[in-house]
Amino acid sequence: MKAPQGWAVVENRLMREFAFPDFKEAKAFVDLVSDLCEAMDHHAELHFGWGYAVVETFSHDAQGITQRDLDLASAINKAEGSE
Repeated sequence: MKAPQGWAVVENRLMREFAFPDFKEAKAFVDLVSDLCEAMDHHAELHFGWGYAVVETFSHDAQGITQRDLDLASAINKAEGSE
């Protein structure tokens, strides 16, 4: 399994940190990712603060990374403009 561009496999999860110029843009990104998660019915763990957001995704039922995680990461990359 190859992680999408910019993503790393950390403890059986896909993880990526995104940088932003301020809190408002980080929050707007988290809102965008939240909408993608809802649309795909696959909910990532989101952590954010001033100038950053971290997204972690894994499939609880599989206790690891599945195609759903890869698809979500790719969708986030596309929405963010890095794919």
